[in-house]
Amino acid sequence: MSKLKSAASKQTYASIAHLTEQLYSDLRQSSLKHWLGEHKVAQRLDERVQEWAYQAKNNLDTQHPYQLAAEQLEKWLALDQVSAEQFQQMLEQYQAFTQQMGLPELSDFWQYQLQQGSASSALLQFQLLKEKWQRKLTEAVTHWEFEQLAQMRDAFLEEIKDFLASLQKMSRHNETLGADTGIFIDYSSGKLTAQDVQSFEEWSLYLDGDAELKRLCRLLGSAQPSRYPRKALAAKIHTPPEQLIRQQASEEIAGIQLGQDLGWALPNELAQLADPDLQILFDLKYLESNIMSFHLQGQQAGKVLDDPKHPKKQLGQKGPMIVCLDTSGSMHGQPELISKAMCLYLGVQAMREKRPMYLINFSTHLTALSLQTRQGLDDLIHFLSQSFHGGTDIIPAMEHAIGMLESPEFQNADIAVISDFIMGQLSIELMEQVECFRQRGTGFYAVAIGSFRLDHLDKGLFDHQWVYQSSSGKVIELQSS
Repeated sequence: MSKLKSAASKQTYASIAHLTEQLYSDLRQSSLKHWLGEHKVAQRLDERVQEWAYQAKNNLDTQHPYQLAAEQLEKWLALDQVSAEQFQQMLEQYQAFTQQMGLPELSDFWQYQLQQGSASSALLQFQLLKEKWQRKLTEAVTHWEFEQLAQMRDAFLEEIKDFLASLQKMSRHNETLGADTGIFIDYSSGKLTAQDVQSFEEWSLYLDGDAELKRLCRLLGSAQPSRYPRKALAAKIHTPPEQLIRQQASEEIAGIQLGQDLGWALPNELAQLADPDLQILFDLKYLESNIMSFHLQGQQAGKVLDDPKHPKKQLGQKGPMIVCLDTSGSMHGQPELISKAMCLYLGVQAMREKRPMYLINFSTHLTALSLQTRQGLDDLIHFLSQSFHGGTDIIPAMEHAIGMLESPEFQNADIAVISDFIMGQLSIELMEQVECFRQRGTGFYAVAIGSFRLDHLDKGLFDHQWVYQSSSGKVIELQSS
């Protein structure tokens, strides 16, 4: 790196360090200063300040308005002397630089000094012009960088204050959501808008004022296997006993094997015992398990109880969850507010417990979100802010949810549908898929928002069915027929 660039770089870093200290000083004097004492907040703030400083340095390097003048001066600084023609070229470049800065025109003065002097005087004029150019360039760059950094610092300070203010508003609902401040720090990029925070507060406040709704959220999040008997299911999906090969069932000869089983040793092997010379060979083969004997096996009736590729969950075990959220036109208003408040609670719990969660927003179309990134909370709030307000078609949502059960991360997931259930019947093929995954341990939950029952749906679809009556704030669990 040249001396000119090295000096400019040092000046830039010094300016950034000075403004960074000013930034922390302003925060320590603000009404949000108490957050600087929180370890995770302070750590995240330091990370963001470092990112800002790095980005600020890059912006200054790429947006430099005097880059051409700096490159030209670098060339002249590398020379010890120049010819008259070169000095004239240097003078023209310096003149363009001074015009860019709005400085007085002095080219005639330099021309006159050059014409009146000797060769030694020309060399002196060259050295003086280089020094003057370097001094003016340093002043111009310093002034420009200070203005740019001040603007960037002010914008960043407002961004940090907005982040801390949002954190303060959201942290008031820690108890409601069963979370802590760390969730908002670890799973948020800190770039939530005022509308995002307002929506978050609206959903959280609804949960805070409704103990029954929170209890329902905890029931959904517990991922319990079904507790209802399914007589029809047992008759419909009856698995006949399989004929399983058992090595222990000695029913017929299946071949020859090497081992130490003297009871089924071949006659020619046993004949060696009659000859004293061969008896030693027999003993060695026995010790090395090389005695040839008959291999026998049989068959027994049995059933495979567990699929090792799809292990079932234990009772009460929490695991991944797939939630289908209805945002159709019939859900507009309070039902949609209630359902999104539930999804917020379930999402925060999944992040807190580091469990995968997959959200499907459906109407006649659908969008989906997998809560796996560091910015999961931001993504969750943005996702829940979306609504379709069209018709209702649960089939694509259920097909998509069941398709996710094939992925390794969600193979043990439960599926919950939150809707008013103003919709039609599911196809027989889809119902059969549901039953297949239910046998693997997947739980299927339904939460109806409203004061009506689910009589128009096949109750065999869901393990648990709840109706949340928003008018009374009651939760009723429907018994499966």
